[in-house]
Amino acid sequence: MLTDRLNCIINYVNCDCAADIGTDHAYVATELIRLGRAKHVIAADVRQGPLNAATENIKKNSMENKIETRLGSGLSVLKKGEADAVVIAGMGGELICEILAADIDIAKETVLYLQPMNAQYEVRRFLIENNFRIVKEDIVCEGERVYNVIIAENGERKPFLKEIDYHLPPYLKEHSLYEKLLNKKKREFTKIVKGLKASKNCDKEKLTYYEKLLSEI
Repeated sequence: MLTDRLNCIINYVNCDCAADIGTDHAYVATELIRLGRAKHVIAADVRQGPLNAATENIKKNSMENKIETRLGSGLSVLKKGEADAVVIAGMGGELICEILAADIDIAKETVLYLQPMNAQYEVRRFLIENNFRIVKEDIVCEGERVYNVIIAENGERKPFLKEIDYHLPPYLKEHSLYEKLLNKKKREFTKIVKGLKASKNCDKEKLTYYEKLLSEI
């Protein structure tokens, strides 16, 4: 059964060929085909075990002619122009940035559907600094957990005016779940500040940074 955060991504995708990076059991890949959100899917994973599980799930759904599996790291499994959509979900924000940076020419030829588990601000910063345009962002809640789904494509975007905007983009303020995202950030910043203050070797620069963010919230 797919989670709300994965269903959110799937409902935005509409393409000829999608690449599901870090496919695991190919749940996203098979659902993209089932719903007609993609005509063909490349399901890739860096580990053989998850890829074997993906292959079994693809066979179970009789989608061998529409989904192909590839073993490899990030976007290196793709040829330039091969996929017009790339889904990277359920990974840390810093890892997502590393994957995009490693094959940025391929990334720039697709629409990116990103769901970072943390460090969302790092993903936004990376996209903007590398001339990607964030065309849509959504918020999804699963219980007490709050997730961001970021859709981006090649195209210049001006940097945010304030540092806090990388954490809480102004364009999300009208979202029905914005308050939950805001409260998540309050908890996150408060925890970091308390941890730094309790540390014997406090990083004062980092402490000042997060205290300022907390005050701006």
